[in-house]
Amino acid sequence: MQSSLIHMGQRLKQILKHKKIKIVDFAEMAGFTNQIAHYHLRKSDMKRSTMERFCSLIGITPEEFLRWNSGLQMNGSQLHHGNRMQQIIAEKGLNKSKLAGRLKISRRTMYNFFEKDSFSPDELDRVAKGLDMTVEAFLNPGMIQEGTRFAENEELMILREKYYKLLEENNLLLKENLQQREEILQLKKELAGHRK
Repeated sequence: MQSSLIHMGQRLKQILKHKKIKIVDFAEMAGFTNQIAHYHLRKSDMKRSTMERFCSLIGITPEEFLRWNSGLQMNGSQLHHGNRMQQIIAEKGLNKSKLAGRLKISRRTMYNFFEKDSFSPDELDRVAKGLDMTVEAFLNPGMIQEGTRFAENEELMILREKYYKLLEENNLLLKENLQQREEILQLKKELAGHRK
């Protein structure tokens, strides 16, 4: 029930970012490749046992994992708009240069936005539109997205998961192919040695 309200992969990504754990380091801690780490970060759901394993690796309890939104970067009860913007960019995996172009601002100006405690109403409206979300969704981190945009995002997430799985399988096949080539070269050398 809880996992249907929380995008588990995005929550894990938030926690890793907050704890300043790089995804590469997390993958190493968990004993899998970087691609598999990204696969888990894109999954909307997660088995309880997997979540508990990840929690023990990063040093939090499963309850802290599930309640993590209460620990979002807030100043008292005031949401830090610049931090919220960075969080959404990270969650959605957006390219900052393209986003700056969509907002019709320079990258430098966008980085200045990240430092702001609060945006003006015009800035807030511009940023929300650029991030393909409502101002209400921007201001309320726990709010669940609804409608077609959410369905499109879910479909993209499923496609990304398939892509990363295929990429991982492709990498394994490439490694096997390389090993077989090395074995063939070694056999050719041995055969040449026997012919002499």
